Amino acid sequence: MGHPWTNIAAAPAADVDGFLLSVDMKVGAYVLDAVVPTFGARHVTCTRTAVGTADTPGTLVVVGKDLSGQTITETLVVGAHGVLVTGTKFFASLASVTGAGWVIDGVEATEDTITVGWDAQNAVATGSGTLHAIVVNTTAAGAIVIADASGTIATIKASVAEGFIGPYDVAFSGFLRVEPAAASDITVIHSGSMPASYALS
Repeated sequence: MGHPWTNIAAAPAADVDGFLLSVDMKVGAYVLDAVVPTFGARHVTCTRTAVGTADTPGTLVVVGKDLSGQTITETLVVGAHGVLVTGTKFFASLASVTGAGWVIDGVEATEDTITVGWDAQNAVATGSGTLHAIVVNTTAAGAIVIADASGTIATIKASVAEGFIGPYDVAFSGFLRVEPAAASDITVIHSGSMPASYALS
């Protein structure tokens, strides 16, 4: 049986409103503009904009899937005006984002607004596993950083030639991030994502 693989054909970029364009804050579920990031799994971000007198912002409850297909949940504490808040879990897709604890101001009674998106950290696998190799399909335009929860595993230099790099056969823990710094086309060969926990029957 062969190993799983992930193709990355562009540098991962943050998108502060990729999941939800600027809308009025509320208590309840938001209608998402997108449910998956451009590729890989990403941390969810949110940014609040105060309109008139600042509201009491509350929290956002984010529900979605990780790379192993398990349902995961994270609660983001909405920050002050203009502050980008970033979660810690890698979401491959979102099912819902629900506001809680938001209270409109008692002066102008104008709703603050909220955006929801993702950051530039790109996970290709979660849990523990093995990075086997990387295939550079098109000469790398920028450096390629490979990291897990403990830090940087390797950095492939910019302009590395097309071809097979490895075998690495290096264990990763927590997640496997692979991030080209510029437009590149690479294929990462790795073990599959593992659930963070298993339900007991």
